[in-house]
Amino acid sequence: MGGFLNWWDGVELWLTGLPFIAQTAVVMPVVLALAYGIAMVLDGALGNGIKLVRRVRHDDSDIER
Repeated sequence: MGGFLNWWDGVELWLTGLPFIAQTAVVMPVVLALAYGIAMVLDGALGNGIKLVRRVRHDDSDIER
């Protein structure tokens, strides 16, 4: 873990030493990729959750009839 933290400290120092435009050019693709990945996971989880709720409601409506 110490090696990773030392590496991360070096990356932070390198990134903060860059001009603002270069920082933006380096950080934005990473942030956008992470946001896209998180959105895909949440979309899948929400879609499966909605399917599950519909299935449960459909099964409940069959019991009431």
